[in-house]
Amino acid sequence: MVLIFLIFGVWINLRINHDTTTNVQNECQIVVNPLNGNNLVAIWRDFRLGYRRVGVGYSLDGGRTWNDQLFEGTPYTRDSDPGLTVGKDGTFYAVILAFESTSQPNGLFVYRSTDNGVSWDGPYTVIDQVPGVFEDKELIACDRTNSPYQGNLYVPWTRFGATTQIMCARSTDGGFSFESPVRVSDQSGVQWPVPAVGPDGTLYIAWDAYNAIKIDKSTDGGVSFGSDRVIQYVDFGYGYINGGILVFSFPAIDVDITGGPNNGTIYCVYSDYSPAQTDLDIYFTKSTDGGLTWSAKKRINDDALNNGCDQFHPWLTVDRDGRIVVVFLDRRLDPNNYLYDCFITYSTDGGATWAKNERISTVSSDPNAGKAGLLGEYIGVASFDGDIHPAWVDTREGNQDCYTAYWDVGVEERPKKRMVRSPATIVTKFRFSFGHPSDVRIYDVSGRLVKSFTGVTKINWDGGSLPSGVYLVKIESHGKSSGRKVVFIR
Repeated sequence: MVLIFLIFGVWINLRINHDTTTNVQNECQIVVNPLNGNNLVAIWRDFRLGYRRVGVGYSLDGGRTWNDQLFEGTPYTRDSDPGLTVGKDGTFYAVILAFESTSQPNGLFVYRSTDNGVSWDGPYTVIDQVPGVFEDKELIACDRTNSPYQGNLYVPWTRFGATTQIMCARSTDGGFSFESPVRVSDQSGVQWPVPAVGPDGTLYIAWDAYNAIKIDKSTDGGVSFGSDRVIQYVDFGYGYINGGILVFSFPAIDVDITGGPNNGTIYCVYSDYSPAQTDLDIYFTKSTDGGLTWSAKKRINDDALNNGCDQFHPWLTVDRDGRIVVVFLDRRLDPNNYLYDCFITYSTDGGATWAKNERISTVSSDPNAGKAGLLGEYIGVASFDGDIHPAWVDTREGNQDCYTAYWDVGVEERPKKRMVRSPATIVTKFRFSFGHPSDVRIYDVSGRLVKSFTGVTKINWDGGSLPSGVYLVKIESHGKSSGRKVVFIR
């Protein structure tokens, strides 16, 4: 008798914020601790008190359960536009905008957590009370490489004054203080900077220039920047789509720092019109020469072309295995182009090919449900050892909430005469992290047990003498079983 495994899975959706109000939460970001794949931190704009604040949550069990709170302590009443990153040592950093109104002094502030997101110190001032300007649309990046600038924090933002400029300030002491900002963009008429750091410590900042998305870089740890380069020209730029949703063609970027075959490649996704300009699509482009030149854009949402259904708010991450993961909001399931869902796709070959788009959200959202207002301008995603954790704004409970999801895989053993095909993950090591002590068994395709682990919370096994091939990993914890099929390549 041959032992066969039927592997099945579903996205389990759950709300991150735990307030009991009908006020909104949106503009979600999420990151994973590089030292512990079960430790996730999310951040979002939060109106639970009736006005803008910033919420933050943490999970210690791979996103299954969450605790959350509001940031406190900035010198202004309102907080907004949160960004989030994590250092190589597992320290989390959050950046927020704080203000009274758009016509009064405002500033950008950073918080730090050294205990997995449970508690936060700060705020530490990035910039504050610059007369005649409004600092806006800030994000944050940390150098997690072994470059001379390892540990540097970078906060780019848009400065609104007589013109708009992309600015950036750096911290070389772990976020306790920030140096005077430098101007990044050569021209005005700019918005929405997104930072990423390459394997040699080069800092890249990309932004929306309305008729184009552009990028600049610093090779001296954020002290100075070069000349702006065009990534791609765009037709949309920014505007409101059906349901009153404000959308920007901002460039979500990340860099491969794995040391693998695509090391140093910069990846970018953004929204722009379809060829017939009937709807918005998600496009991908990449640079293999430090941002000097960019590949032809590639449409990565796989619904029918020019079908009148929008895809928007993309976000991108590159995990430590070099997998490019992209999430976005998608209206393909609603012929009226109104309700939206969260979708995902990924590439394991540097963007040459992309997985079939998959729906993550299990319920479609109405952008105007409850006290909806603006839907926010961005979402987020984190990926670690094959576990993908999106964060998006969801209205299934009658108002905007921040949701995440995890992939729950079940394994059923049956005696069969032939194997049943199911999707598999390509791995070069057997690396897994668990929220609780677990028993793990690894089988080959004939059903023969080839390796077992008892009571472990983490596995990092090189496969020993196993040949390349398909293997089935069964995990048992607290009386429950789950598993996955993997293709092991030596």
